[in-house]
Amino acid sequence: MYTFQLKSYEHAKLSIALKGFTIRGFSRYVGVSHSFLSQILNGKRKPSAVVAKKIADGLDVRIEDIFLVDVVDESTVRGGAEC
Repeated sequence: MYTFQLKSYEHAKLSIALKGFTIRGFSRYVGVSHSFLSQILNGKRKPSAVVAKKIADGLDVRIEDIFLVDVVDESTVRGGAEC
């Protein structure tokens, strides 16, 4: 399992603006709700892999260029029980 967090919230917002989008317009363009995208851009939520990929693709960058990617040990997420 992975978690994604923007490397720089301000850089992401600037990149969206430089593409000619408002946050609302970019959210429609990439298919993510405006409120969820705003929360990601303000550091209040972390996107799923699918949403992180949509954002990266919308900005024409690789996912690792704008997101920090952490590997989460699934055994700790599930209370140490193996599946």
